[in-house]
Amino acid sequence: MPETAPVAVAIQDARLAATPSILNKAFAVLNAFDQNNRRMPLAEVARRSELPKSTVHRVLGMLTQLGAVVREGDRYRMGLSMFQLGSCSPEVALRDVALPHMEALHRATGQTLHLAVLRGADVIYLEKLRSRSARPLPTVVGGSLPAHLTGVGKVLLAHVGAAERDAVLSGSLRGRTAQSVVDPVVLRRELRRIEGEGVARDRSEAVEGLSCVAAPLRLGGQVVAALSVAFPAASGNGDVLIRPLRETAAAASRSLTHASGSL
Repeated sequence: MPETAPVAVAIQDARLAATPSILNKAFAVLNAFDQNNRRMPLAEVARRSELPKSTVHRVLGMLTQLGAVVREGDRYRMGLSMFQLGSCSPEVALRDVALPHMEALHRATGQTLHLAVLRGADVIYLEKLRSRSARPLPTVVGGSLPAHLTGVGKVLLAHVGAAERDAVLSGSLRGRTAQSVVDPVVLRRELRRIEGEGVARDRSEAVEGLSCVAAPLRLGGQVVAALSVAFPAASGNGDVLIRPLRETAAAASRSLTHASGSL
């Protein structure tokens, strides 16, 4: 017994040490799926996750047993358990509280609306209400875009801590259109203006020919999300949308405060 105890401890320590690696690989596999790649064969999951096929095969097997992934023939897709877990996120509760206000603004403007939160250098879209007359946009619920290119992203960057903002502005700032602003000095100046005025603008910086105005949603004085109204750039500067946007953001913020116990 005295000799086997250290062996058991060593085995347990090895298992614990391996856990982060297993989790990293599992999340790499799960992150290979997105709105444009909902069902994929093993080889494609391996390519997108940048892991060996043998590793992906093993991880997919584990995830399938857990219900996180479902196998359909030679393809894999996300399982319903992932949806159930995702629905527990506070961001889902935030979206549910903001949605009635978004729907009212959508009826009033007829334009495309976005609700988003900041995650690192990107914005993650929690909700999107489409304009029937607008052309298809690359934004999807659960999808992301670089924060510095979007109205919602600029609003959120303008209200985060200095360290988080500096990390984004000192990173790789890539453009998507000829109007994209990628100069950190120019962006810092714009973020200071947004912080003071409370409204951000995207002038065809993320999508050619599409502009937007955006405002923050607050909870307990802290900016927790951003709401935007997108419109064709050729139709004007969007000033007419600012007042209803501000009013909607303020009303949604009040609702968030009242529902703060469930967020």
